[in-house]
Amino acid sequence: MSVAATAGLIADGGAGTGTEDGVALLVFALAAALAATSLGYTVARETRYALRTDGFRVTRTDIGNATAVAAAAPVTYALSVEVGVGPIVASALVGLCAVLLSETYGAPAYCGSFVGMVTPAAGADVGAVVAAGLAAAVAFVAAKRAFNGFGGKLGTTAFVGCLPVAAFGGLAPGTGTIPEPRVAAGLVVAAPLAAVATFLVSVRLDHGPVVGSAVIGLVAGVVCPPLFAAGDAVAAVAFCASFAGMATPERIPGPGPMLLAGGVAGVAFVGAAPYFVGFGGKLGTIAFTACLVTSGVLSLGSRVAPVGGDTVTG
Repeated sequence: MSVAATAGLIADGGAGTGTEDGVALLVFALAAALAATSLGYTVARETRYALRTDGFRVTRTDIGNATAVAAAAPVTYALSVEVGVGPIVASALVGLCAVLLSETYGAPAYCGSFVGMVTPAAGADVGAVVAAGLAAAVAFVAAKRAFNGFGGKLGTTAFVGCLPVAAFGGLAPGTGTIPEPRVAAGLVVAAPLAAVATFLVSVRLDHGPVVGSAVIGLVAGVVCPPLFAAGDAVAAVAFCASFAGMATPERIPGPGPMLLAGGVAGVAFVGAAPYFVGFGGKLGTIAFTACLVTSGVLSLGSRVAPVGGDTVTG
């Protein structure tokens, strides 16, 4: 609230302040409750499915996937820090190159690239990145049958890989702040646009989720920093939302729901700005959470108001 508006309310004896604050708090509480309920519903549903899956075993393909995750992490870090292209461009380049070299291992290499997005702000060095890459490789194989099709799963896997390294002192989150309101509003607007753009490239143009996300990330990482005053933040939120855009139509069915997922990711990006600064996989974890929330909203909505007897399946 501006100083002038505050002064006006004081002159009027504070009339309306309680009502306005009460409405705002109610809206926020309802939105938070809906998000928490939707998230819990989706996690419970997917966990039940994963636990019912029989016959888990490590295959030769799994070994290749784990190798791709582990190898991509230090390569991305070297491009980002040593070459100096920055984490977003480095990750996008590794993802695109990996798909061109091998479609089979494109996704796991892209996952490893998110580990390599760790920055010196988190106290990262090559040893920590290699260790986090190995941990993420194990997590990638362990989670191969869980939460498939949700955008941000690869980034969340990378984030999980960073956690044990942090637990042993190899990484420590940097500090950040919430963006000012005007910048935050711009970030929340940019996120759904990036998510939908990724979805269109991935699904409608049939280039696949890795290419869709990497193209958006590369464009954002090159164009946004010199174009906008808060260009680094715009590039980061666009890349974050692109991970939501990697979701399959079975999970997020179409551009409309993807706008919602991107919007949720944008809001979460702003709210999470002070936390885990410099950690690899943070952006993907935000996108993953946004996709889970959106999927839950869609599933719960279909139960409350089913259309033509159809059910939403995951």
